[in-house]
Amino acid sequence: MNILALDCSSKKLSYSIVKNDGLIYQYDRVVDRGASFFIVKLEKTLKNLSMQIRDFDLFAIGSGPGSFTGLRVSFSIVKAFALAAKKPVFWQNSFFACAYPFWRKEGKVAVVADAKKNLVYAGFFVSSKRGLRQKSGPKLMKLKDCLEKGKDYLFITYDSHLRKEAKAIKKDIRFYQKNIYPRAKYFIDNNNFDRMSYDLKKLKPLYLHSMDCQVRKGR
Repeated sequence: MNILALDCSSKKLSYSIVKNDGLIYQYDRVVDRGASFFIVKLEKTLKNLSMQIRDFDLFAIGSGPGSFTGLRVSFSIVKAFALAAKKPVFWQNSFFACAYPFWRKEGKVAVVADAKKNLVYAGFFVSSKRGLRQKSGPKLMKLKDCLEKGKDYLFITYDSHLRKEAKAIKKDIRFYQKNIYPRAKYFIDNNNFDRMSYDLKKLKPLYLHSMDCQVRKGR
């Protein structure tokens, strides 16, 4: 199977290419307006790999929560690819791709990102022999409530100021010291693609902005 996976939910542009079930290319870099840059970068990549959009059997995308602009642009691109190639799309919570590297190391992982207005997005994951499972989230909540709910979790984020704010609230909280961004390759690793669909109407990004709140505040 040939797969193109993409995530533009954060400041990092991340995309990976699988050919004949083997990972042959991955790009992960913090880039200004990364989603807009993606098409130019991908065109060069495919040319070097002697591939075309119609060669892919599946397109995978990180659905957020995250950047409104990044998600809108990346979803438009993937939908266009899927229509042109007449192939399905798989979508996965972008926080999954943050938590996945800790699957075999930690039993419980919480991913948080700044949602502004004194709120955070939070996703809670648990590990098992079968893989990483999302326990709850993504939810919109106050950081204090998030820390209380995840008191026995390892917290990770790509918003570095949240670590300092979290420590000020709860000194003994376990918070990973480096920024962890979503990586598209983790949408492919150890996945059965249970959310694969040809119906692009089901494919919706998860973002929060003033006109259309898609994440309700957690209780």
